[in-house]
Amino acid sequence: MNFIDNVFVSGIDDIETVVYSIKRNIPVFNLYIIAVSSNNNGVILLSSEFLKNDKYKNMYIAGMCFGKYRAYKLYSEIVAYAISQKWESSQIGQKLIEEK
Repeated sequence: MNFIDNVFVSGIDDIETVVYSIKRNIPVFNLYIIAVSSNNNGVILLSSEFLKNDKYKNMYIAGMCFGKYRAYKLYSEIVAYAISQKWESSQIGQKLIEEK
């Protein structure tokens, strides 16, 4: 389980409990995860799907929130952040992972 250094979070009051659950492969009801990889693949999916599918195990968690609408809104905030940093769209996943 990999997380970027500064995970984008929206609508989660008790982030420590959520992170604890995810790190121990316990899905959280209605928790959406935004995951990115260094080859610029990005996905938005429920925590249960993220945890049960091995094809996501090498991806980094870049965002977490409750609700599908909020997940898409958070994704747009991540893209807006990338634009403010003057990143190319093809480098967003890689840059989020590398950022310190």
